[in-house]
Amino acid sequence: MTEWFFRKTLAFSTWDHLRHPFLSFLEKYPNADRLKRIHAHALTAGLSRFAYITSRILACYVEIGDIHEASQLFGRIPSPTIFNWNTMIRGFSKSPEPHKGFLIYNQMRRCSVYPNMHTFPFTVKACAHLLSLFQVHAQIFILGFDPDVYVTSSLIRSYSDLEGMEFACRVFDQCSNRNVVCWTSLISGYCSHGLLDRARAVFDEMPIKNDASWSAIFAGYVQNKRHEEAMELFRGLLKVPESAKLNRSLLVSALSASAALGAYDEGRWIHSYVDCHGFQYCPELGTALLDFYAKCGLVQRAREVFEKMPIKDVAAWTAMIMGLAVNGYSHSAVHLFSEMLSDKKKPNAITFIGLLTACNHGGLIDEGRARFREMTTVYGISPSIEHYGCMVDLLSRAGKTKEAEKMIMDMPMEPDGAIWGALLNGCFVHGDIELGERVGRHLIKLEPDRYGRYVGLANVYAAMGRWEGVADVRRAMKEKGVIATSGWSLIEFDGVTHRFLANDNIHPMLDEIYQMLCDLNMEMLLNC
Repeated sequence: MTEWFFRKTLAFSTWDHLRHPFLSFLEKYPNADRLKRIHAHALTAGLSRFAYITSRILACYVEIGDIHEASQLFGRIPSPTIFNWNTMIRGFSKSPEPHKGFLIYNQMRRCSVYPNMHTFPFTVKACAHLLSLFQVHAQIFILGFDPDVYVTSSLIRSYSDLEGMEFACRVFDQCSNRNVVCWTSLISGYCSHGLLDRARAVFDEMPIKNDASWSAIFAGYVQNKRHEEAMELFRGLLKVPESAKLNRSLLVSALSASAALGAYDEGRWIHSYVDCHGFQYCPELGTALLDFYAKCGLVQRAREVFEKMPIKDVAAWTAMIMGLAVNGYSHSAVHLFSEMLSDKKKPNAITFIGLLTACNHGGLIDEGRARFREMTTVYGISPSIEHYGCMVDLLSRAGKTKEAEKMIMDMPMEPDGAIWGALLNGCFVHGDIELGERVGRHLIKLEPDRYGRYVGLANVYAAMGRWEGVADVRRAMKEKGVIATSGWSLIEFDGVTHRFLANDNIHPMLDEIYQMLCDLNMEMLLNC
């Protein structure tokens, strides 16, 4: 921005609020520092007397998220217009303090300013409690704005967000002119409450589906870990005409489902689609891609995607660190963490789970201890049960069972079965039989229905040669009716995901599968 151009702008003699060059200046420079300079020049040049200029500056502050400056400016406007009030409600509804938008609305009503159709969608969003939402909903009805589809969709979203799904359904049922936004809002609400079957019923009933509605139902399946149904839906989507195109949100969800199922062919197809259709490797899409490859064990491909990303946010760095960690590249994960710090990215709690997982898999005890301490002392992150679980597992695997037990006893939260189980495994592997027996008995009290907990204690007794103890454990299992949970695995073949259970005899290709197993066994015997 040059001072010359700014002076020429202010020298524009004929005031036309629709064509004044100053307005194009506001549109062109949304940066916070520049906006404050423009605001200061407007004050010194006397342009603030024009309500439209003040309104545009106020809107710009809201658009860049500077709600403090917006509030200061709003407080100096002698008679705010409905546009100004709506701008402030919108700004607060998107801020960390959305409830203040509701307070602004109440202040507006006390000033006898009549709301318009743009007031309520953001006022509804600003409601932090069901009670305040009931109050706004009542005013919407009294003032006659309830037929507006944008108000209706906002009500459906807010009711579902505030655990009022019953009221969301009632609003939807009473709406006579539903559009695709209303339908999609109800689908998203059902999905967020885990009511996938109801969401799918609404989706199937929709007269017209668009990208957003497909994205909503697909994301619902993925978020509720119903990945096989998600991929079924995805394959169905590919058969739909071009009216429903694959958008970024859909692609991210499809990659997440492919990663969870290990569906390499689908994930690879999505990657090709991304490249062929010119999608940028934005942080969200790039992270989903590299996470897919990492979960399929293709760490090099994941790293290639990571390096191609023009912008790497904390989530991308974290996903790459985790991908390296779970695939056994512990030192590379630790090195990448150092690169992340050099790139001025601040790690979060999930980043440290990835880092501690790397230390765990690589047996990097000193590194793990140091990073665990840094979480609190350097980054102010309080360790969660997942962080403690990584550390207990790391220490137990290294044979430092007493130190692991002390860490468990010092935990600020109640340790779960997974943490005690990690210690029990360490005791068994490293021969700490006395502690192992104590931990094993505690685990059975903690999780009396878990088959694996009894097996763990029986293994400890067997290692001690205490066969009567093994017999007691087996007897207890029988008396309590504890049975083993069947193991299962997935495999993708010709675009179809097959699930196999232990002792399964219902697969349609059962005979061919067992014949192939016999052939492989015979070949292995012949090659011995």
